[in-house]
Amino acid sequence: MKLSLTSVLIIVILALGILLFFLLANDAISPGAEPAVPTAGPTLESPTEEGETVQCPVATPEFFYVEPVTSPTDELSQIITVDLGNGETITITTESGTFTAPFDEFPKEIEIKLLPDTTHNLTVEGRVREVTQGECVYGGYTLSTTRDRYGDPLVIEQRQP
Repeated sequence: MKLSLTSVLIIVILALGILLFFLLANDAISPGAEPAVPTAGPTLESPTEEGETVQCPVATPEFFYVEPVTSPTDELSQIITVDLGNGETITITTESGTFTAPFDEFPKEIEIKLLPDTTHNLTVEGRVREVTQGECVYGGYTLSTTRDRYGDPLVIEQRQP
């Protein structure tokens, strides 16, 4: 059975497409998801006092969620609810200012002020507490998002009645 030139080209294109899919699929990110933040802490062997080496396990990434905001609103303030695994501080930056609070309860509720007749674009940052276990250090990094836990933008439109 002879294959036509068109058939051979289609087979080659399909084979290349399948190969590229498997090569590039590991780097894909779901829509609305933020890129993974590398975990802090050494994962390679590090020397100890006696010349022995310690193998540090890879840390589990901390969760970081912001609940949806209410928009539009006629209120001049709003409570923003944030969850952060092993959190230290939360900072919310928007057109009306920067609001920072210690992460001392789950979930953390932070009241932000809103400017009248203004669209507020929120950026929420969560600082993960640094933890030392033996020779291994974990955390000590900041996560940031402009989207809520469902992938929707953190935008509050304040409208005066």
